[in-house]
Amino acid sequence: MNRKILSLAVATALATPMASYADVKLSGIVQAEMISLEVAEGDEKLTASSIRGNSFDDMDRQTLTNDFLGTVLNEGPNHLQFDIDEKLGGGLSAQARYTAAFNASGNFGTALIGEEAWVGLGTANFHVRYGTLTGAYKSSHTMIDPWSFTSLQARATGGGMSGEYFNRFVTDAATGKVTGIDVNRWDAQNGLTNDGFVEGALELGVNYYGFSFTLQGFVDDASAMDGAGLLELRYSAPGDFFTMWLAGSYTDLDDVGNVGSDIVDAVTDEEEVDDDNEGLGNWKIGGAFKLGSMVTFGLQYEDAEIGALDNGINPDGGNYILGSLEIKPMPNISFAGWVAGYLSDIDEKLRMIDNEGNPIEEDALSWAVGAKYHFSQRTSVYAGYRQTDSDNDYRDENVATLGIRHVF
Repeated sequence: MNRKILSLAVATALATPMASYADVKLSGIVQAEMISLEVAEGDEKLTASSIRGNSFDDMDRQTLTNDFLGTVLNEGPNHLQFDIDEKLGGGLSAQARYTAAFNASGNFGTALIGEEAWVGLGTANFHVRYGTLTGAYKSSHTMIDPWSFTSLQARATGGGMSGEYFNRFVTDAATGKVTGIDVNRWDAQNGLTNDGFVEGALELGVNYYGFSFTLQGFVDDASAMDGAGLLELRYSAPGDFFTMWLAGSYTDLDDVGNVGSDIVDAVTDEEEVDDDNEGLGNWKIGGAFKLGSMVTFGLQYEDAEIGALDNGINPDGGNYILGSLEIKPMPNISFAGWVAGYLSDIDEKLRMIDNEGNPIEEDALSWAVGAKYHFSQRTSVYAGYRQTDSDNDYRDENVATLGIRHVF
C-alpha cells in the first residue's frame, strides 16, 4: 500500500508542474462516406477523364468510397487537433493550435492538405495569431449549411457557395468540343473562399458584447498571396437566438502572372490600362436564426469572383443566394436541407458554344436534403441527396450519400 501511495505521489509531483504551465486539449473528428455520383446526367458523348485519379469510359453513375481529404467529394473534417493554452497572468494567455488531417479510407496522412497550425497571444476580448489559419471568410459557413463537411454540402460542387472545386472541361484540340470532364478537379483558392486555409497569415481579433471582428492579412513580400486580406464582422445575440455576419476577401493574385508588365510600368512610370491589376474579391452577408431548440433556418447572399461555380472560364464570377432549414422533432433525429441559386456574371464572349452555335448560359439551381440519426452527442449516421441543375448541362451533378461521423 505504501508503495502505491509513493508511486501516486511521485506521478502527481511530476504532472503538477506541466499542468501549471500549459493546458493541452486533444479533440478530433473521424468520418467516412459512401456515395453514388452522376455528372452531366451520364452524357454518352463524354468520358469521366478523372474521378479522384481514376478514369472511366463514360459518365454513367459511379459508386465511390475512397475519400479524399476526409470525405469523398469535398474538403473533409477528419483530423486530430491539439490546442495549447498557457496562462501568463493579467488575463493574458499564450495560445497555439496544430491540426493533423487524415483520410478515413486510405489513411495516406497529411501531405495533401495544410490545416491549422498557428501560435498567438490573447485575452478574453483580443487576440493576435500567426501561421496557417481558418480563413475569416470561411468561418461562418457551418452556421448556414447544415451539411457542411459532407458530400451534401453547399460549397463548391454543390453550387450554393464559393469554394475550391469545380468540374473542369476537357476539349478536343481540333474541334473545341467538350469530350470529357475532370470531376471535382482541385483548384486551390488559398482560403479566400468558403474552402481551405490561409497560410502565412497574421490575424487580429476583437470580441465585445456579442460583436466579433477578425482581420487577416498576408505579410510576406515574397509570397504570391502578398496583398491579400480577409475580414469578418459577426454578431451573436444573447441566448444564441440568432447570429449574423458580414465577410469579405480580396487578393491581387492577378499580378503574379504579370511580372513582365509590372517591370515595364516601373521603368516607364506608367500604369497599366487593362484590368490585370484590379484583383479579385468576394463578399457575403447572412444570418442564422433559431426557433427554440427544434428549428434553425438561415439565409445568405454572396458575390463571388473567386471560386465561383463556373470559375474555370469566368473571371467575373457570379452571385449565390442560399437558404437552409434544419428541424429536430426528436432529440436523436433531425432533418435538414438547403436550396441555392447561382446567377453567373460571365461575359458572353467567354461562354461555351453548343452544337448550334448558341452561347450556353451558366445559371444554376442546387439543393440538398437528408436526415441524421444521433446515437449520442458525439456519434451520428446520416443519409441524403444533393443535386445541381445548371443551364450548362455539363455542370449538372447529383449525389446520394450514406455516412457515419464521430466527434471527440
